[in-house]
Amino acid sequence: MHVGLGEEERSLIAELSGQLVALLEGRDESDPAVSRLLPPGYADDDEANAEFRRLTIDDLTAGKIRNAEMVRESLASADPKAPLTPEAEQAWLRSLTDLRLTLASRLGLTDEGFAAGASDDRAMLENVYEWLGFVQESLVRAVDR
Repeated sequence: MHVGLGEEERSLIAELSGQLVALLEGRDESDPAVSRLLPPGYADDDEANAEFRRLTIDDLTAGKIRNAEMVRESLASADPKAPLTPEAEQAWLRSLTDLRLTLASRLGLTDEGFAAGASDDRAMLENVYEWLGFVQESLVRAVDR
């Protein structure tokens, strides 16, 4: 299976993946997107959560970075129709989830929908969020065959 995306779509996902890597490398714990990507293991127990984070945060972060970098590498391939390996397929699925979680956090997405607000930038980000969902669903269907 290969990812059939146009050049602009490939560039967008590569750019977003690079931003995701930078976000994770910076790991600003006060950033709501980082909190969404690396949630607490124990919401009601600060001591247990601190131990959980101490034991897992570096590996979780490294895995997310590795997935995003694998996506970028596959997009940079000289042959856009080169098939993805099973490992790359999983990296794509995981990284698309991380990209959507980041955008959802930035847009204030809740169970009720997007937070109120109107701007061209916001509308574009909402469209990107929805489009990434379409790409992810298409990949899930292709992998499931």
